[in-house]
Amino acid sequence: MTEQAQQLTPEQKKLLYPRLLLATGTFDARIDNMPLHFQTLRLVHDHEAAIYRLDARHADNSITLKKITIGLPDTVRQGQELELDKWQINKVSVWYSIEGGPNPNSMRCSTGTLTVRRLQAGTVKFGGELNGTTDPDENGNRHTIHVNFDLAS
Repeated sequence: MTEQAQQLTPEQKKLLYPRLLLATGTFDARIDNMPLHFQTLRLVHDHEAAIYRLDARHADNSITLKKITIGLPDTVRQGQELELDKWQINKVSVWYSIEGGPNPNSMRCSTGTLTVRRLQAGTVKFGGELNGTTDPDENGNRHTIHVNFDLAS
């Protein structure tokens, strides 16, 4: 078979990558100094976009859903401490969102640090510590986020 015949079409690539995989491990989160149990944890290593992404979801009732999303370029290595206020340079993206309910909101975590303790492709493994503060929400409130995590897909 020729090399050209072996190439995947864009539709085939879309089916293969990137796929969020359920993750297991520890994810200890505190939002505004209140512990929250995030029920759904997913990891992905998107080769095409060259990023790792972690999505965590917490449903506290039938209406409100809280999410933390952490994205970082796959050039980041274990042991790096990334400054969140330099997100335009280091391409690290941390978001906290509240969906549903009367006031849905999404806020960038723009100050603080993300320390990467473990990062591995293949069976995606991502561990570290996030200490940050969000931009103000529509009411002018900032939220503090502290997460210790060590996950594998």
